[in-house]
Amino acid sequence: MQTQTTENTGKEKISGKDLHKYIWLLVGVFSLLSVTYPTSMLRVSQKEKFQGFYVKSLPAESKYYFDSAK
Repeated sequence: MQTQTTENTGKEKISGKDLHKYIWLLVGVFSLLSVTYPTSMLRVSQKEKFQGFYVKSLPAESKYYFDSAK
């Protein structure tokens, strides 16, 4: 990483090439999430357990609810 310090502020400047690297990294992570989230939603919606449900949530009287309330 190439950095330059300015004399009047003492802060380092990051080159445009390095900034592009960070931007592409963030774009890649966002793209990965935007592809895997709908894929996982599709897989869950096809399970028999969740047929006909829009929101996949546990009922209040479930075992997991009482375990988390402790």
